[in-house]
Amino acid sequence: MTATPEPPTQPPTQAPAPPPVPNDDPPRRRRFSDAPAWISAATGVAGLLLGFLGLPVFVHSPTAAPKTAPTVVTTTPAADPTTADTSAPPTTTTAPPPSATPTPTGNPSDIYKIHTVDLTENYGFALDKLRPVSRDDQTEIYWYSSWLKTDTAQFVVLDRKEPSSYETCSTVTRFTNEFSVWSNVGDRFCVIAPNGLIALAELTGGGRDAGFVRLKLTIWRGTY
Repeated sequence: MTATPEPPTQPPTQAPAPPPVPNDDPPRRRRFSDAPAWISAATGVAGLLLGFLGLPVFVHSPTAAPKTAPTVVTTTPAADPTTADTSAPPTTTTAPPPSATPTPTGNPSDIYKIHTVDLTENYGFALDKLRPVSRDDQTEIYWYSSWLKTDTAQFVVLDRKEPSSYETCSTVTRFTNEFSVWSNVGDRFCVIAPNGLIALAELTGGGRDAGFVRLKLTIWRGTY
C-alpha cells in the first residue's frame, strides 16, 4: 500500500520587525536646516521696524556716536605792496554856520547881485536882503510921503550924462538922503549902504500915481 504524501509544512509566520530607533543625528540636521528660516524671520521683523519707525530712529539714536563737523580753515591774502593805497587820508573841514547876511568876496567892483524890487508907500528894504518890509523895521531905503528916503545909507542922484558904473557910484560925493517918487522912468540914484555894499537904483516903472515904484538894482561888493 502506497502511503499518501503529506502536504508540505509551511514555515511559521514571523512577526514584523520593529522600526529602527532613531538616533540623535536627524534632529541635529533639522536644527541646522531651520537656520535660514530664523534668519528670514529676523530680517522681516527688522524690515517691519524700519518701515514703521523709519531709518532716522536708528541713525539718530542717542547711543550713536555724534558726527564731527569738518574744520574749515580760511586764510586772508596779504596786501599787495604794489597796489596798496599810500595816499594821505582826506581832510575834512567844518563849514561855518550860515549868517543872517551874506559875505561877498572878491573885488569891490564885482557885481554881487542884480535884482528888481517893487516898493509901495510905507515899505522899505535893505541891499543885503531885498525883501520889502514895514518902513518901521527898515531904515536903509523906504518910501515915505513923496520920497524914497534913507536914515542909515547915503544916496547920490545921478544926472543923465553920468555913466551907470561902480566907479561913478563909489566916487561921486553929492550925498543926499532922499529921491523923489515923481521922477521919470530912467532916472537913477546910487546907494552906499552902511555895510559897504554899493548899488545903482534905476526907476523902471510905476510912480506916484501908480502907487508903487519899480527899481532895478545893480549891487557891487564894494568895501563889504
